[in-house]
Amino acid sequence: MKRLIRAELLKLRTTRTFWWTIAVTLAFTPLSVFLSVQSAGDNGTAPLDSTEGFRNVIAAASSGGILMIVIGIIALAGEYRFNTITSTLLVTPNRRRMLGAKLATIGLVGLGVGIASALLTLVVALPWLASRDVDLGAHGTDIVVVVLGSIGATAIGGIVGVGIGALVTNQTVAITVALIWTLLVESMLTNFASDVGRWFPGGAASAMSGVAPANGDLLPMWAAALVFAGYGLAFATVGSRFVLDRDVT
Repeated sequence: MKRLIRAELLKLRTTRTFWWTIAVTLAFTPLSVFLSVQSAGDNGTAPLDSTEGFRNVIAAASSGGILMIVIGIIALAGEYRFNTITSTLLVTPNRRRMLGAKLATIGLVGLGVGIASALLTLVVALPWLASRDVDLGAHGTDIVVVVLGSIGATAIGGIVGVGIGALVTNQTVAITVALIWTLLVESMLTNFASDVGRWFPGGAASAMSGVAPANGDLLPMWAAALVFAGYGLAFATVGSRFVLDRDVT
């Protein structure tokens, strides 16, 4: 399995799309911090010196979650797009091992991206918050909880992406559907029907990262972690059945 994971990592490292996606993720993190700081206290959002406002800023550490879904999709659906799935299965005929290696690889990459985003968030956010007279010492627990939740949400997002890529092997369609669902459909559900939207993957991921919406209707972080991990497991399990049964030419 270690050799398969190293091979999957090599595939990602030699893909330009992967590096562009990582670059966009890290570039978006400071922007997310900026938007959270500037919007704090407006339109019913929590002020910076509150627990909710502080967590909303540090939750920028989860900025890589959506793009990790894209990377997960590319890792599997990309094989079908460029017709490399045939050679991959010739090298690794056991499809379960192949899929397991991809899930493990994307999970590791998600952890790395989550840690990098978290460190960048802290480097940008903490001095900025201190300059706004926010007592950082009073929010030590918030930092730990939000950072760990954000890293976990980022890693699970990648696993969800692999599952989606297994279900929908057309890479363009899979990415388009995933982004529309996450950025548009779930956003509307969370805002206008939060009692329903909070149970979907995006709502659970947001709750894991410590975001505190104005309506306050997201799941508790521990429950959100269970729900989002459940989605990751479900997508991976159902997707694996498609990979095992689908003919490759």
